[in-house]
Amino acid sequence: MNVMNYTRRVESWQPKQQAGDRNAVLSQMVKTLCTEEFFAVNPELTHEGIVERLVKRESQRTTAVGDGIAFPHARLEHLSQALIAVATFDEPVMFEEFPVRIICMFLVPASDASISLKLMAQLSRLLMDPAIREQVMEARDAETLRDIVKEHNPRIDKPIVARDIMRPPRFSIREDEPVSKCTHVMSVNNLLAIPVINDNHEILGEITVGRLFRFGLPDFFSKLKSVSFIAEFDPFEKYFEAERNTLARDMMEPKARTVSMDYTIMEIVFDLAIRNFTKLYVTDEHGRWVGTIDKSVVLDNVINH
Repeated sequence: MNVMNYTRRVESWQPKQQAGDRNAVLSQMVKTLCTEEFFAVNPELTHEGIVERLVKRESQRTTAVGDGIAFPHARLEHLSQALIAVATFDEPVMFEEFPVRIICMFLVPASDASISLKLMAQLSRLLMDPAIREQVMEARDAETLRDIVKEHNPRIDKPIVARDIMRPPRFSIREDEPVSKCTHVMSVNNLLAIPVINDNHEILGEITVGRLFRFGLPDFFSKLKSVSFIAEFDPFEKYFEAERNTLARDMMEPKARTVSMDYTIMEIVFDLAIRNFTKLYVTDEHGRWVGTIDKSVVLDNVINH
């Protein structure tokens, strides 16, 4: 199904907008998208209420996906059909720490919430092409911007893949950095795992909380049924001594799960739920780390989207 046909021309194309505070920008986009005629036929909805839902969604987790793109969205009761707005900015709008210059906003009926994910998936695939992003950024009027998107015929009946839901790379550690830095980053940011990368941004391995806990403990611990008879034993003296001289490359497990950007949602769920990987590291055609998927990503973007 063609995105343009689905939205029944309930669209707003807003090139070269004035950048500013994220919430103010979202408010202006809603004002342009949702006209007086829209509210006349949707009397249960208000401008303030829609903006509040968009901001609440952003407060849960940013919808920025990297490459200067964000997909703010809201599920709305009493809305009969999806609406879409695309805006571009010469100066960035900050979505947390991510600078964004292309905002694709979706308002969708609560009864058909998956539509926003499908719309996001197709526009994300389109905008990941640097040449198309450049065309979009250069568009100076609404008609040109719309025609660029329409020319590529994005469809919502294609399967959801890794590139559609992955989060941008954030926390990592280099192979020659000390484990003490790794433990600090993981503790402060409440991470269950962190990738070890090289200078080319390739995934070399992974350090997990489980690996850190097992490190430095005597081998016989894994065979004990109880520790009551050695309750006074303190294994951490050895732990801290070893930690001071250990690098990430020595601590990492080389089994980090890397997947392609076209890895399907069913394969993702299988790896996380059945094969029990903590994280999936999405890599591009050159083997470079471009995104991360874990169970919370699936819950947030698919189940609770």
